[in-house]
Amino acid sequence: MEALGNELPRIAEALGSTSTAQVAVLFDWNAWWGLETTYGLPRNDFDYPKLTTEHYRPLLQAQHAVDLISFGSDLSRYRVVVVPNAYLISDGFAAALEEFVAGGGTLVCSFFSGVVDLANQVRQPAYPGALRRLIGAYIDEYWPAREGETFTVRSADGTLSTADWWQDSLHPETARVLGSYVGGDLDGRAAIVENTVGEGRVVYIGTRLAEAALRDTLLEAVSVAGVAPVVAGAPEHVEATRRVHDGAAYLFLLNHSDTGSATVALPAPGVDLLTGAAVAGSITLEPAGVVVVRMVAPQ
Repeated sequence: MEALGNELPRIAEALGSTSTAQVAVLFDWNAWWGLETTYGLPRNDFDYPKLTTEHYRPLLQAQHAVDLISFGSDLSRYRVVVVPNAYLISDGFAAALEEFVAGGGTLVCSFFSGVVDLANQVRQPAYPGALRRLIGAYIDEYWPAREGETFTVRSADGTLSTADWWQDSLHPETARVLGSYVGGDLDGRAAIVENTVGEGRVVYIGTRLAEAALRDTLLEAVSVAGVAPVVAGAPEHVEATRRVHDGAAYLFLLNHSDTGSATVALPAPGVDLLTGAAVAGSITLEPAGVVVVRMVAPQ
């Protein structure tokens, strides 16, 4: 605690700085309540924080700065918004998503989203009521998986991946199929679709993809949207974010490994606020180490 107390004054100039994240993940208390306290759903063992973390983790490990947002958040600053399993969505947020995508944003949304409103009333005329136009498809039935059941998903390039836990019976309308089920009751049916609305793009994931497949789907959407990681080539246990204030940019690097050091390439030269040393090229973080680098903010 003494060491922390000594460090905080050295980074005081970064107080009041604002995030430059271009990616946001929805984590809303109402969405949590709707998914976990509503009974009579196709399955009643949803874990909203776990599902949200499954979407957040691969972005964090790829050194993308990510903001957590709620239904009332301003979406205009972001290029990509990720909506994990939001069974309950407010009218205002549904309208904000429409405006966001039409204006050029990218929405990535996962299964069983947009089903009910804030009063827990099913949206009409078909699932997913709040998102049907955005995803360009409707769902005629939800298929929760049996214990231990898995599914195979084939992408458009022929790559096979595994999914489990859930299937949406998706019927594309204006959407294009990115992945289809192979075998089983939904053989040949769409599992992942993409849709264009206005200037933007929507990717809808109708099943619970395995970790690697979900990571690849998220990172592909972020890359296509033109969002680059805060730093390039860093180990996945390094967290990176950038904040700006009064013409300066502050790069925060955190090494979450307790045992291994990490070398990170710096996007520009600067000053390490914790040591006062000038830094350029790259910097090495000790296990559990932290670095805060002040740089000139890009114009």
